[in-house]
Amino acid sequence: MRIGCAVLALLFWPGAASAGAPDNTVAKTSVTASRDAEFERLTEALRRLAAELGTLREQVAKTATQTQEDARIAERLVALEQEVARLEGELRRLDENAQQTATAVDGLSQGEQRRTSLTIYGDFQANAYRDSHPLFDGRALELVLSGHPHKRLSFFGEIEFEQVAGVGGERGGEIVVEQAFANLSFWSLLNLRAGIVLIPFGNVNIDHFAPRRDVVTKPLVSYVVAPSDWTDNGIGLYGKELLGSSWLLSYEAYAVAGLGSEINGLGMRSARQGYGVDNNDDKALVGRIAATRGSGLNVGLSAYRGKYDDAGREVLTGWAVDGLARVGPLTTTGEYNSFDATRALGPSTRLRGYYVRATLDLGRALLAHSPFGRDFDEPHLALVGQYDEVRIDGPVEGAEESSRERRQTVGLSVRPSSQWVLKLSYEWNQATNRPLVYGDRDGFVGAIGFVF
Repeated sequence: MRIGCAVLALLFWPGAASAGAPDNTVAKTSVTASRDAEFERLTEALRRLAAELGTLREQVAKTATQTQEDARIAERLVALEQEVARLEGELRRLDENAQQTATAVDGLSQGEQRRTSLTIYGDFQANAYRDSHPLFDGRALELVLSGHPHKRLSFFGEIEFEQVAGVGGERGGEIVVEQAFANLSFWSLLNLRAGIVLIPFGNVNIDHFAPRRDVVTKPLVSYVVAPSDWTDNGIGLYGKELLGSSWLLSYEAYAVAGLGSEINGLGMRSARQGYGVDNNDDKALVGRIAATRGSGLNVGLSAYRGKYDDAGREVLTGWAVDGLARVGPLTTTGEYNSFDATRALGPSTRLRGYYVRATLDLGRALLAHSPFGRDFDEPHLALVGQYDEVRIDGPVEGAEESSRERRQTVGLSVRPSSQWVLKLSYEWNQATNRPLVYGDRDGFVGAIGFVF
């Protein structure tokens, strides 16, 4: 009876131990897999021994007298009982070791979770526009800090050193905190965020990292319509949810300080307010919802509403639609923005703009044995073309004006890896009435971007 109970307990015990296992991590998975394999081997051996014990007991019960065969069976029973005791001891030792290892892994995992991650990315540009001196421009160096001190708590910060040779001195430049926010997670579809956030309007502003773009300069629409990099103090919600087996729905929605009164016929770039500043009592509302299918399709819709004048009477409303589609080696992406700013005197200021970009991935064969691609796993060469346009109708120096600017871009993008890119392009810029960004300048532009 004692042996039978022990065997039954051992047969059910490994499943109970498994049910109380801690959350999976990469290190825990390796330990658990090894332990489970050993448990399976020992459990199978116990099953075989238990079956043999049962058979021998039946034979002993049926035999009335002690024969030589009975003696042999009795000896085998003793040997089996000793083997069962040995296996029990080995299982206990294995469980103790597994518990000690799991405790150590838990400590390492918690330490990794608390550790702050640092990422650095930068963008060095050069241009040679017609009728202008060629220029080198150490455009930006940015530090990105992030961490996950608790499974429901996280933070993110981005500090930009833009054209910084000497901040506040003769050589110009600035240091800006572009993002700095903390998150509290409730569940996948509902999470709280507060701090300095990127305004979720269109796909250029939310994915503003220069090394990810295949062209050197941002689309015109992200300079004068949605003034990227567009950041603000705010609080709001974000989340994502899997729809069916292939679609992912995500959203961001915030209440923010909003843009200021400097909205006119030259755009909204000057309307960005400083941190901790709000020119009226109103708070703007902004949000974006997106649907994604794998890595080949993404569609987003954004909206904005808030009062922008000092008196808090005039309203700025805007919407945007953006998308990305990838078919084989061809990727197309684009964005359309529209804003209307009411005015006490005169018609509303209207701002419109869009861009469309096509990138043809020429694959790795052309770079694999070149100086750029040698020793890299996935070097890629891409051909890029882009068209973008903006139009603004509004007041400039007391008069109503309508200005338009267009640009065509063709170029190459060389990526030996996802961490480094060389971009070379030629731009044709045309302006009607006032220049909004580049005017009528044409020329070559190039850049080297990196993320480490």
